[in-house]
Amino acid sequence: MMNISEFKGNVFVIKRVIDGNTKRKLTYDPSLCFGCELCSTVCPQNAIKLFPLAYMFIGRPRVRIDSKNCILCGICSEICPSGALKVEGARIRLKKLFFADFECEDCRICVDECPWDAIKEVKTEGKKTIKEWVEEQCIFCGRCAKFCPDDKIFVEKPISGEVIIGEDCKFCGVCKDICPSHAISFDGRRMIVDMDICILCGACKNACPTKVIEIRRNEVRIESAYYPWFSQHEKALKSIVREV
Repeated sequence: MMNISEFKGNVFVIKRVIDGNTKRKLTYDPSLCFGCELCSTVCPQNAIKLFPLAYMFIGRPRVRIDSKNCILCGICSEICPSGALKVEGARIRLKKLFFADFECEDCRICVDECPWDAIKEVKTEGKKTIKEWVEEQCIFCGRCAKFCPDDKIFVEKPISGEVIIGEDCKFCGVCKDICPSHAISFDGRRMIVDMDICILCGACKNACPTKVIEIRRNEVRIESAYYPWFSQHEKALKSIVREV
């Protein structure tokens, strides 16, 4: 048994090969990565290293994955909010829910507000325009639900907690720019985090040049599963439930 790593274009791939056959594969697409801390925090093998924010602005990968230490357990794949990391055959799942009744007024607010284009307008065969949810692109931030004027959308996020920006904040706006759900704004006096749409990924904390941001996660919701190593996977995912 061995791991083989390679690049396919800009995508980094690790394959587990047993007796000449590929049994499992990890892919990392840096174009989808926004430099949060979740994958590096949960990795039970310490195989993922988070690079400084500057790498994002020079076209370099946001994380480095040690193919020798990676066991392709899939925990990083499930915690990754953007789908930048994917492991085929992973069994553990976070509890998250999206429900939308798209038989609504054609206001387009959910389409316009979604920061990752996870709600699209498509044409039917009858040329009628309908809305469609694209699960692979959804980060479960809840912006669509928050701004839906008809309350026709419900989003349940897998992680709960709070983000605290310290009094020594210099209002540089880097956290605002990096936030994948656009949950951070400046009200003229201080930076404000809208916890209704924050996904507690930690990208703002990693980006903050003055290190005044704290992420406090108090719950991560995991679907129950029954296999011998589930408790180890559960422990790894729950390692983010602490002040970091």
